Amino acid sequence: MSKSKHQDDLDLLLSLQDRVLETPPASPSHSPDLNAGYSLDDGLPKRMGQGDMSVFRDAVQDCLDYDTESAKKFLKSKQDKRSNDAEVEKFSGLRIRNLVVSPVELSNRLSDIRFVRLPALKNSLIGDTLSGCWATIGVLTEKGEPRTSSTGKTFAIWKMGCLDEKTISVFLFGDAYQKNRDEKAGTVFALFNCSVRKDNSENGFSLSIYSAMHILKMGTSVDYGVCKGKRKDGMACTLVINKRKGIYCSYHKLKKSEQYSVTRTELKGGNLRTAFIDRRKSQGIYVNPVGDRTNLPKSSTAPVKLLSVEGLRKALRFV
Repeated sequence: MSKSKHQDDLDLLLSLQDRVLETPPASPSHSPDLNAGYSLDDGLPKRMGQGDMSVFRDAVQDCLDYDTESAKKFLKSKQDKRSNDAEVEKFSGLRIRNLVVSPVELSNRLSDIRFVRLPALKNSLIGDTLSGCWATIGVLTEKGEPRTSSTGKTFAIWKMGCLDEKTISVFLFGDAYQKNRDEKAGTVFALFNCSVRKDNSENGFSLSIYSAMHILKMGTSVDYGVCKGKRKDGMACTLVINKRKGIYCSYHKLKKSEQYSVTRTELKGGNLRTAFIDRRKSQGIYVNPVGDRTNLPKSSTAPVKLLSVEGLRKALRFV
């Protein structure tokens, strides 16, 4: 009986001439004309284009177990957090967050000009200038106090570097100073076609910027930090460091290393057998005095040497 019923059901399915369409009947994308929404080249109905899911969303809206507004806020917060993540700038190698200029925009600006890293500027100078159009990128490490030029204009002298404990002086004049005077140490800037001036500084030169078009804020350095060491006068060290390499500058790293290094000659030479021998006492076998200690002087309570090292060797030779 059961077998006969299954056979009847199969015959009924095979007898159906009309095919069930993929698109729900209530969907706006459904059309009575099959040729409008399907391709029948191979005899099978196929979806052409993307179906409208608005009917489905309306049907299941009451079944959602989360607040859509909260979900949107959470997604936006994740996107904002992603924008603050550190990104390695490919030209300078600096890690930057809070990007003001997109990497694509910066690449476009640097696509047809020469890029020179700050530490390599000195080797790239030809006389007192750099040939052609060029650019560099650095971190603001120190903001000098505003000054007044001989013409009555305000300017400032910044210190910029690549967090390698070396800096270059950068003179800011005109709107280049006015636009960036409120920026803080740790900000990353791109400099374009700066003027080079020879001087008696450690580098032998400094840079000058006269227009805001020649300086571009990029973001904030992730690895900018200040040394945690103390100077000889007890004041805090002010040298700017790369936090990825530690909390001290190279000078205080050396001092800390010397502070914890072993100064004993034996340990430096690796002779652990003699490193902990008390040189004030000759070697041998010592015992404490025995017997009645009440009548002995204090000096007699010290250990008494019974046998020297040489005597011990001779004694052991015959054992």
